[in-house]
Amino acid sequence: MWEKIEIENWKNVPFTSGRSATEKDVEEGRAVFHITSGSEPYEMELPLFAIQIDSEKNTRIPCIVIQMENCSEGTAVGVRYLDGGNGVGMANEFEFYNSVPEELSL
Repeated sequence: MWEKIEIENWKNVPFTSGRSATEKDVEEGRAVFHITSGSEPYEMELPLFAIQIDSEKNTRIPCIVIQMENCSEGTAVGVRYLDGGNGVGMANEFEFYNSVPEELSL
């Protein structure tokens, strides 16, 4: 379910937007996490291309945002990585783009 994503197909990745994700969304690959109560969707058109920044490791990891929700800790972001797999982070760990950033352009 969390297979590799071809960069030219990033806009076709399933996502959850306009509502909080359900367990079924996670099971079916439209979301990475499910918060049982107290979250609200973050109003953003998805999917988004993003770069996840790890300042401790000095890495920039390309990913696709498939979910954003406001919760008590801030804005949680669910992503799928281009190389496969998924992850969760807070919005301040990402740079967001409406298209593939120049550093990764085809």
